[in-house]
Amino acid sequence: MINGGTGVCALIGDPVAHTLSPFIHNSLSECEGINSVYTAFRVRRGDTGTALKGAFALGIRGFNVTVPHKEDVIPFLCELDPDAKGIGAVNTLCLTDKGYKGYNTDVSGFIREIRECGFDIRGERVIMLGAGGAANAVLYALYSLGAEGVYILNRSVQKAEEKFGSDKRNRILPLDGFEEIEEEGYFCVQCTSAGLFPDTGTVPIEDESFYRKIDRAVDIIYNPYETEFMKRVKRNGGRAVNGLDMLLFQAVESFKLFHDTLVSEESIATVRERLKERVYGRQ
Repeated sequence: MINGGTGVCALIGDPVAHTLSPFIHNSLSECEGINSVYTAFRVRRGDTGTALKGAFALGIRGFNVTVPHKEDVIPFLCELDPDAKGIGAVNTLCLTDKGYKGYNTDVSGFIREIRECGFDIRGERVIMLGAGGAANAVLYALYSLGAEGVYILNRSVQKAEEKFGSDKRNRILPLDGFEEIEEEGYFCVQCTSAGLFPDTGTVPIEDESFYRKIDRAVDIIYNPYETEFMKRVKRNGGRAVNGLDMLLFQAVESFKLFHDTLVSEESIATVRERLKERVYGRQ
């Protein structure tokens, strides 16, 4: 029951109407018996500093941050976690006495999904499709997991070079440059919006020969349950999973930071089943 002692957390972004974050966080609070409520606020680009100043005055406990604010919010923070600083983007803000401290739980969420899938990429060169907002955390996570190097395939080579070209472990290619990638057996992360509902028939790369290079893949899209990218990987003998667990696990890590608490595996399993039913209906 909401009362005078109820903590408030929220997502900020633009747009936010589609977000599943309130469903996940409020479900976690219910399972863990924590007196907190989570909602979403639409904050337009350029209004981030004003929003955080008001939130600090109100004592709002924490925020998740989505597009277009993951990088723009950084100048308004009082402190930055080392991982978030290395990534150059934040997705979680926690209230302190001086303001908000920024974290990035997308990395830990992605790493947990990869480990639970049993994917081991230590010492491998891997492939990442896309260089947008999600790519910062994914790339950081890939190296944290022990990747030797990353082929970054992006529609705009210039954009990818500007973001990731300074790291010599990265090799940046256009989307059709996959032919320069030798051999097969690669792990691949799909970070573009291609295939996102409702445009479920699209893929970042049409050429079927690309998918024969992949034997393990993650599409960070979670709706639909099986993207066209995933279907093509599987059709060519590979294994592919979607991004729903990444969404859940990054939320769990944010929840821990907001409430300075652990979350039981039982609660995570319960919320995962609720989330699957919410997104896909009864399977």
